[in-house]
Amino acid sequence: MATKHQEHLTLEGAKIAVLAAEKKAKEIGVDMNIAVVDASTHLLHFSRMANAKITSISIAQDKAFTAAGHRVGTHTYKEAVWPGGPAYGLGNSNSGRFTTFGGGLPIRNARGEVVGGIGASTGTPAQDQEVVQAGVDAVERVLLREGGAVVRSKL
Repeated sequence: MATKHQEHLTLEGAKIAVLAAEKKAKEIGVDMNIAVVDASTHLLHFSRMANAKITSISIAQDKAFTAAGHRVGTHTYKEAVWPGGPAYGLGNSNSGRFTTFGGGLPIRNARGEVVGGIGASTGTPAQDQEVVQAGVDAVERVLLREGGAVVRSKL
């Protein structure tokens, strides 16, 4: 086989994720930067809420990039990246874009394949994680309505 077909999240799907993530950010009282990328890690949609930190714009984008590109949540690296850990230095890869703290999750289709990623930044890693999980959950609900079982993001 010389080619491979890969599903990608659509702009409509990205907007669904961002709206749900913004709603969760408002509920917890933290304005966020929220980025959604497609399966190829290219930016699809971005939102900067009114009081989100300017310095967190690229962090949100890098969390989405990492989650989609490596196909797991950014929080999974927390214990592995300390000096002496099995993934020490990983955060320096990909021109420094590889993010190793919470707030980025892959978005999966009904077959469990990564179709995109979502990242949020401004709050604590736990707050960022809560916000992106709301975005993933919203896309999963749409996929369920469209038919087919949805595989949850690996936590």
